[in-house]
Amino acid sequence: MNIKRLTCLTITGMMLLSGCSAGKTVNNKSVVASLDGDNVYADNVYSSLTSTSSGRTQLFNYTLDQLLKSKYPATKAMEENADSMVDSIKQSYKSQYSESDYEKQLEKDLKSSGYSSIADYRKKVVYSLQYAEMMKNYVKKHFNAVFDDYYKMATPRYISIIKVSMASVDAPTNTENDKLQEVKDLLKSGKNFGDIAKSYSDDSDTKNAKGSLGIVDTTNSLSDTYGSDVASTALTLTAGQTSEAIKGTNGYYFLYCSSTDKEKIKKELKYVDANSPLITYDNYMVYEAFKTYKITYKDKATKEAINKVINENLKSRAEERK
Repeated sequence: MNIKRLTCLTITGMMLLSGCSAGKTVNNKSVVASLDGDNVYADNVYSSLTSTSSGRTQLFNYTLDQLLKSKYPATKAMEENADSMVDSIKQSYKSQYSESDYEKQLEKDLKSSGYSSIADYRKKVVYSLQYAEMMKNYVKKHFNAVFDDYYKMATPRYISIIKVSMASVDAPTNTENDKLQEVKDLLKSGKNFGDIAKSYSDDSDTKNAKGSLGIVDTTNSLSDTYGSDVASTALTLTAGQTSEAIKGTNGYYFLYCSSTDKEKIKKELKYVDANSPLITYDNYMVYEAFKTYKITYKDKATKEAINKVINENLKSRAEERK
């Protein structure tokens, strides 16, 4: 988006939500801005933003931003959380790169991830926390309906894991193969999965918890740690089922599904915080949440444009659930 369009969007959004007048008029047309000697007219801005899909989306996003600022302003805790995340990232880069190089590498990686700077990253962390507060509020007020949909769409289940580490998965040593076979034999004998995990698993994150990963669903990030095959297999297991050995990151894995019980999962997820899968499993939920707020628009066309964005997305959501 060029600077003129961005400026127009910001000025127009402020007008639409606050009810302010456009300002001066030229030839009976309201002027919202003058840039480089050229007037930007309200009619043209409205037409551009309300007549295209991208423009309507920009209007919705701007209005959502204003809603978050008004109803869920950044708190001291959010700011401190963002500062902590920034400090952690900087320390991580300092430990990997020299004092003279870490900032350049960090900046490069930030830009490749869509952030213009570490300050931009921090700003978006704060925004994500504000967004999470809005979604938490919605989920708490509509918990039963949200959970029922989550259970249907995200297929949650309790999963445990055993890892047999290998220096090279494609060329395991005799010792590594022996351990893998020993775990297979123990599982086949019917020994408790958790007990085997505690004694044999090489996964330091779950070993002491008898291999428990807790609730795993479609929002899981198992592929980042264990590999895509492990992540996909986890969602196919039924209660009481143990997987075969799965080739994954730095080793082979066994998965066990202890339960898919709806009421048990519901009870555990009853407390909704910023890490709850109930606020992240459905990308369309924001439109449901947005509808619960009464927003006054100055311009009828803008209201219709934003409602169109909402209705189109909720239609897509309904199609997913057929």
